Amino acid sequence: MSKLSASESVYGFAAWLTSRNEKVTLSSKCNAAPIAELVGQFCRENKLPDPRPHFNKRLSYPKG
Repeated sequence: MSKLSASESVYGFAAWLTSRNEKVTLSSKCNAAPIAELVGQFCRENKLPDPRPHFNKRLSYPKG
């Protein structure tokens, strides 16, 4: 089986979050640790590589 693409990983993570019984709340006013732990769990389960150094400098965010 081939590796997941980047977009498949994002969609898969969102699908997993929305199918869990535990409620997850995300906002700039919330503690970021729980979501970071869930991201790590998802990445380990799917054998995804760790982020590259300074990956955040390559990100673009939608406006609004």
